[in-house]
Amino acid sequence: MSIDKFTIDIHCHNTMRAWHNFSPSNPSNLWEKNLNEVIDTKIGKFAINQSKGIAKYSQSNIYSCINGGVRVLLDSLYPLERGFINSESFSGKIIGKQGAKALVINATGLSEYRYDAYKENEDYFQELCDQYDFLVSAQGKSPCTDFAYKVVNNYEDLSEWLSQDKNNLAVIVTIEGAHVFGCGLESSMNMNPKKLETTLLQNIKKVKEWDYPPFFITFAHHFWNQLCGHASTLPRTTKLFCNQQKGLNTGFTSLGKNVLKELLSTKNGKRMLIDIRHMSIQARLEYYSFVKKHNSQNPEDLIPIISSHTAVNGFDTILQSIEKKDNAQKVHSSEFFSWSINLSKEEIVIIHESNGIIGVILDKGRHGGAKKLKKINSIKNKSIQKQAYLQLILENVFFYIEAVGKKTAWDMLTLGTDFDGVITHFDAYDSMDKIGDLKVDLTDCLEASKFKREYWFDYKPKELLDKIFHSNANEFLKTYFT
Repeated sequence: MSIDKFTIDIHCHNTMRAWHNFSPSNPSNLWEKNLNEVIDTKIGKFAINQSKGIAKYSQSNIYSCINGGVRVLLDSLYPLERGFINSESFSGKIIGKQGAKALVINATGLSEYRYDAYKENEDYFQELCDQYDFLVSAQGKSPCTDFAYKVVNNYEDLSEWLSQDKNNLAVIVTIEGAHVFGCGLESSMNMNPKKLETTLLQNIKKVKEWDYPPFFITFAHHFWNQLCGHASTLPRTTKLFCNQQKGLNTGFTSLGKNVLKELLSTKNGKRMLIDIRHMSIQARLEYYSFVKKHNSQNPEDLIPIISSHTAVNGFDTILQSIEKKDNAQKVHSSEFFSWSINLSKEEIVIIHESNGIIGVILDKGRHGGAKKLKKINSIKNKSIQKQAYLQLILENVFFYIEAVGKKTAWDMLTLGTDFDGVITHFDAYDSMDKIGDLKVDLTDCLEASKFKREYWFDYKPKELLDKIFHSNANEFLKTYFT
């Protein structure tokens, strides 16, 4: 598997996007680009205007991946959290049920069919299983028959499949949010604690028995899941309509610790690694302590720390990350996006020491501070603007390297686009078919600018970008996807 031939993306939402966009009158698939449905009302138009930096089409469909040279997708399954469509929320009371519906559909790519289904049913685990079946049942030849994708179960399977044909693409199952096992719902919050724990552990066992069990899971997400606290993620406009205050910035519950151990156990099936993205600082600290203790006691069974789609917050320490509340004022004049969901230098070192991996997200809103992004967005010349965004990505990349301060820092960075995760993409790199261009452009930009050359550690720009776009993820999969 040559470094030059393909890219690996460790976090995107191809299946979720196609599943959420599906309707009987307009069935979607994982191969082709699908467009958002539109509810043409005043509220609907407001939603489109407020989310104009978010793609209204699939970004990680497989044809797009092939065109961009991406041949390995770590596809994150995600049943939509009900916090986005709860009829009792502020939005439902102020703008009515139809207005709330138009907001969600026009901004996210959810079809009316799926929206209505989610309103009628609250079963995260069944939705997870349905998405998994949707992905697995569709594997095989493309509609044009020139290409094929396969869901793979380990690195050997991955290598064999890719070596058979240059037009083959491999998919590895991952999950976003441990709510998928049946928690974080009003019904689960009213359930007998012992019964809830039994249900969650049974569902984890079922998932570990899948033909293609998930490689890792992003443990927290946007809303309280009864397991651990989440970090603030929603912008001010979205917070008017969604309330993520419950459980915000808290640590692990006793139930969460039991679920965590069950996921990481190798006695009940394959270990499911943990992705720390979206965890609160407190929960991350508790998890780092857990991993450090485990790794010191089990040197032959190390657990790597994963942050699959992230950026940096500009702080040196974890405590500095939380000195100020995560709000618009905090990020207004900061160089980087300074909310605590992003990583400080102290956390980067912890991840590096665990032999972990970090996915560079392609969400410009998570890379730069508000003032900096506004300045770049105001650049009229698109070529100059693109260079400014490339420079911003490189500034994030070198923040990781400076944090560790040695050559092995370059072994932990990879690509975690978060495409189809409702992100504010970089304008010139809005979908998978632009990934090849991004790699070339970053290489050229680094070569021309000689940016922070003292931290290249004798690598050439092409070698550095090859590591981020392919070889680091490849080595990580070779070591842990077994």
